[in-house]
Amino acid sequence: MQDDSEFGVTGWTKVKRARVHELVIDQIEERIRHGGLQRGDRLPSERQLSQLLGVSRPSVREALHSLEALGVIAERVTSGPESAKVLATEPSDALTSMLRLHIGLSNFSEVEVVQTRLIVEEWAVREAASTATDTDIENLGSTLDAMEVKPEVDILRFNALDTVFHTGLAQASGNRLIAYLTGALRDTVERHRLAAMRALGPWPSVSASLQMEHRRILDAIIARDADAAAVALRDHLRHTYPGSSEQSNH
Repeated sequence: MQDDSEFGVTGWTKVKRARVHELVIDQIEERIRHGGLQRGDRLPSERQLSQLLGVSRPSVREALHSLEALGVIAERVTSGPESAKVLATEPSDALTSMLRLHIGLSNFSEVEVVQTRLIVEEWAVREAASTATDTDIENLGSTLDAMEVKPEVDILRFNALDTVFHTGLAQASGNRLIAYLTGALRDTVERHRLAAMRALGPWPSVSASLQMEHRRILDAIIARDADAAAVALRDHLRHTYPGSSEQSNH
């Protein structure tokens, strides 16, 4: 017979107020923040949580479904009345989706998003100039190589690889949250980004110019020159979004 402590069944407080499923989430969040639950830990089953918190199983189930949607819960590890779930071990795409939705719902202008992206990515490339590993640099170079294959990649394929390159730069900074934030900011202005790229001129010359700018950023990181990497990144984004750069200078 398994020890109850294995499932973290001590120290819970019975829920007595309205909006019960949100209060169940509050209790799980509180335990995560104070170290009572950690990545990969198995939660008590729905039945156990229902008894521990003094709430109905549907309320517990609704709370767990909400946490699954947020990417906090990874998977069901057993089935039946004692089914249990485990906390995610790594951030998921749900974090990027949540950031993207909040940015969209707040009705931030595209200019504000681009300006924020410039701040975030400039910090990231400065860090990457010091922290990027040989594997990071190899992966970034491989992405740029894929953008230069013949026949020439179209704008949609180029844009997808551009996302891989820029998120790779953020990941090379060693800060995973910056990497997810970079992805969310880019996704938020996806249509604006494509329109901006198309507005720069004939695609063959535009793609060649953008690729030269990418190489300049990577070369600065390889040279471990943080200032040069930041300048190259800033010039690249201001070239891609000329309208945004004008406003950012005021």
